[in-house]
Amino acid sequence: MSDSGGHIDPALLRRLGVEPASATLLQFSTAFCAPCRAVRRVSAEVTALLPAVRHVEVDAESHLDEVRELGIWRTPTLLILDADGREVRRATGVPTKPHLIAALAELLPVQP
Repeated sequence: MSDSGGHIDPALLRRLGVEPASATLLQFSTAFCAPCRAVRRVSAEVTALLPAVRHVEVDAESHLDEVRELGIWRTPTLLILDADGREVRRATGVPTKPHLIAALAELLPVQP
């Protein structure tokens, strides 16, 4: 996972179906991408453990303008967005569950 750090236009996020959350896993996939299914599974497991996190999967081929604007060059690509819609991390390929949880931990409110 690499650091990114750019604020994404709220209108673009709405077009992709992203709603406010403490953190969002924004996944770009294509129909016949086997690794995309693995990212979907890992993301589902993580969001089950961390209810403040949302997972949004986007068909890259149906959103070419947004894909170009965000610099998505391959699938799967997973963006981690903070509550303000800033991209804080980006991964291509399949991240491990521990790496994903660690990347999200800094964005989530501390539980008492």
